[in-house]
Amino acid sequence: MAAIAPDLLSIVSGGLTELADIARFRSVCTTWRDAGEDAAAFPPLQPPWLVLPSSPSPLFFCPPEDRLYPNLRLPVPNPQANRRRGRRLYASPHGWTLAIDPTGLAASLLHPFTGAARPLPPLPAYFAETDDLAWDLSPFAVMASCGERGVLVCSLDPPADSWVPIPAMADYSVSSIDYAAGDFFVFEEDACRATVVDAVTREVTAVIPAPPVELPTEARMVVAGDELFVLTKPKWMYVFDDDVDFSKAFCVNHRSPNPAWQNLTSIGDRAVFVDSIHGFAVGTAGFRNLESNTVYSVTTKEVNRSSNVKYSISAFNLETRTTKKLACRLDRLEMAQRGGKASWIIPSLKEA
Repeated sequence: MAAIAPDLLSIVSGGLTELADIARFRSVCTTWRDAGEDAAAFPPLQPPWLVLPSSPSPLFFCPPEDRLYPNLRLPVPNPQANRRRGRRLYASPHGWTLAIDPTGLAASLLHPFTGAARPLPPLPAYFAETDDLAWDLSPFAVMASCGERGVLVCSLDPPADSWVPIPAMADYSVSSIDYAAGDFFVFEEDACRATVVDAVTREVTAVIPAPPVELPTEARMVVAGDELFVLTKPKWMYVFDDDVDFSKAFCVNHRSPNPAWQNLTSIGDRAVFVDSIHGFAVGTAGFRNLESNTVYSVTTKEVNRSSNVKYSISAFNLETRTTKKLACRLDRLEMAQRGGKASWIIPSLKEA
């Protein structure tokens, strides 16, 4: 195989579109590894994967391949630090995961596709009380929240030795945090309110009140460029259940000086991915397995009389207002439950 002309190998590697295929190509031998260097350095945009908090180690589900990968390139946790309970892992769409040791609350950023690790200061003790964590990262900082304890920030450049609160958000009960284009977007599900925070100055630049919904409501926020989407359903309906559609969807231009919510019926050639901690949109062009104008969500269900869970992926079409369950390997598997939440991640080899 190594005798194949380097130019031909470069052409072949340049046609690979999946990170897993690029990795397999480069694992053949040194010549093939060198020929695939550009493909690894500049891979095409990838469709989202799922990070599943299974036991004894997290699993990564690739929908296009319908395949589960264990751990990928995650650093092996310190056995002494994880002797009581395994570390909790929370994904970000930006390719990183936040790893937390539930015993000592040591925190770190782990990149499952490159093996990179960045230590963070330990989190406050109250983060051990629940798995309901919200977080995301920018090139400058990590923002995190837990329950009704407000919002904390930890600088990445330069690295900080502690987490600091944002005073203006001390009374926030945060359900999700998303970073995009220089801003953090903090969502409070109870109030259905979105707050925009400058990622550099950490100042609140906008507060967008709730759309016209009857509170309380189950809701998810999605960041899509200059737009915010909010998907809702009444509390009396099982949130994001396989058999229940979203009851309402709204959009707003968050950069408008007078943002006003509009009913959302189409997102064009885009797909939305939501889980319990993030919501984001991707273009569907070039992805044969993604449907436009569709919301993809993940459901976790406990298996009767066991500590196992089953995961499933649902697709909700905004035009027809119908939901279908996607047939995949996850339908046939039961997994041992551990701390953390099933969450979407966009595979990337970039660490910046």
